[in-house]
Amino acid sequence: MAHNRLVGWLVRGLVAAALLGACGGSEQSTIEPAAPLVIGSGGIGASEIGEPPAAVIDELVGWIGGPDTDSQWIGADSDLYGKCPAEELRAVGWGSLYLFFTADEEVTPDNEHIVGRFFTYSYGYDFSRNEGGTDPRELGFTTAAGVGLGSTRSELRLAYGDDLVETYDAETDTWMWDVGASSPEYLHGLLSGPDADATVVLIERVPGCGGV
Repeated sequence: MAHNRLVGWLVRGLVAAALLGACGGSEQSTIEPAAPLVIGSGGIGASEIGEPPAAVIDELVGWIGGPDTDSQWIGADSDLYGKCPAEELRAVGWGSLYLFFTADEEVTPDNEHIVGRFFTYSYGYDFSRNEGGTDPRELGFTTAAGVGLGSTRSELRLAYGDDLVETYDAETDTWMWDVGASSPEYLHGLLSGPDADATVVLIERVPGCGGV
C-alpha cells in the first residue's frame, strides 16, 4: 500500500509526531502481550493471510485489547485507505497497526465468515490521526529477524543482508526498503532518512491497498 498518498501522509505525520513529542501527548492505555507477536509476509502471530475477519480480530483482541477504529465494510475504493483489489474493504486499527480485510462480494452478517478474508496490514501509520512513524499503543511488534519500528538502517541491513533492497523516491523524498521482493508476497517499509542511524517508520505487507 505504498502509494504516493500514503507516503505524503506519512511524511507530514512524521513532522507532526515530532512536534507532538516536543509538546507532550495524551497517554493511551494498552494491554501488554505475554510475548511479542511476530509480523511477516504470511500474517501476524498465529493469524494468517486469508483467514476470516472474526478469527483474526479475536486473536489480536486477545493479545492487545479492543481496536481503536473499525471502518466496518465499505467500498474497496476508499479515499482514506486507498483502492483494494476487491469489492468491499474493512479496516481495523490498533494505534498505527491496521489490518485490512477484503471481500469479492457484498458482505452481510450471515456471510462475513465465508466471503471476508484477511488481506494485508500496515504498521507505523495511524490513518485515523494522520500520523506517521508512531506506535501509540506501544505494541512493539517485530519481524522474525527482530526488525520493528525504530530499528535503524544499520540494524535492518544486518538483519536481512543481501535480501534487503533499498530505494529512494525523489518525487516524494522518501527512502524505502523491501525484503523478499522476488516473491509475490513480501515486506515493504519506509525509513526516516538517508543516514545509517535512520529508523524504520513503516512496515507493511505486499500486496496492499492502493499498491505497490
